[in-house]
Amino acid sequence: MLKKSFFIAAVITLMLSSVLFVRAQEKSSEKKDKQTQAQSEDMQKCMDKIASDSHMRGMMMQKMMDHTKVDSTGMMQMCKMMMDNPEMHKMMMKMMQGEGGMMDGKKMNHDMMKSDSTKTMNKSEHDSHHKK
Repeated sequence: MLKKSFFIAAVITLMLSSVLFVRAQEKSSEKKDKQTQAQSEDMQKCMDKIASDSHMRGMMMQKMMDHTKVDSTGMMQMCKMMMDNPEMHKMMMKMMQGEGGMMDGKKMNHDMMKSDSTKTMNKSEHDSHHKK
């Protein structure tokens, strides 16, 4: 009888400890999720602050260009993202066609380009750029 009581007590203790262990694991997971969410919210606040301040926007744009100088793919992705925005595209084309701009008639004045980024562009890519 004593052995039977000891066995039942051991099983109950094992069950309770496993339940407590599982709940402790769940709380750790929930805590990690809350921390990740808080970091995401903080990052969103920082990005909103940068986007709303013209000085910070300029600094961030400069930082992005500095980080993509050696990565032509990254630079092209950044340019494509800007040019895919209809309002940005229209504004940039307007600026380039204005007096002293980079456009000479309908062709781009490449002498005004500061970097060598167009040297890697082949003729078909260049023509498709002007058809937009």
